Amino acid sequence: MSKTKIDIEDQELKLPEMDSTEDVTAAPESPEAEEQEIEDTLKRYVEDEDEDDLGEISFKTILGGDVLQSRFFRRQVMFIFFIAVLMLLYTGNRYSSQQDIIAIDSLKVKLQQERYNVLTQSGELLNLSRQSNIEQQLKLFGDSALTNPTTPPYEIEVKP
Repeated sequence: MSKTKIDIEDQELKLPEMDSTEDVTAAPESPEAEEQEIEDTLKRYVEDEDEDDLGEISFKTILGGDVLQSRFFRRQVMFIFFIAVLMLLYTGNRYSSQQDIIAIDSLKVKLQQERYNVLTQSGELLNLSRQSNIEQQLKLFGDSALTNPTTPPYEIEVKP
């Protein structure tokens, strides 16, 4: 069914008033004339429906909700729902992206702290692995058989 036929079924059909002099029981002149009369009546009804029934829009009609009962809003209900769904999706997407940005920032701070810790530990390890520090540690414990060499190193030549 078309939208016009549904609206006609849902609402009263306004027919023109008849004069008392007209014969109600008289048959129409021809089937074409009857069809033309029906088309004219439907055209008048459709033309009346195309006019928006918003009437006078005031603050009171907006707050009272009367403006929501107009044909314009009834026809646009699906579009309004579509816009509301888009707004919800936009808001949810923005919220999740903000949460991701917050998580990324906190991870960047944590990464920077770990880099500093690694640099500090590698500096300390480098300091502890120097020959002079190793010698000091060996002297403190005294139970090691390792000592500094007293003779200089020399090369052994191998003939091929």
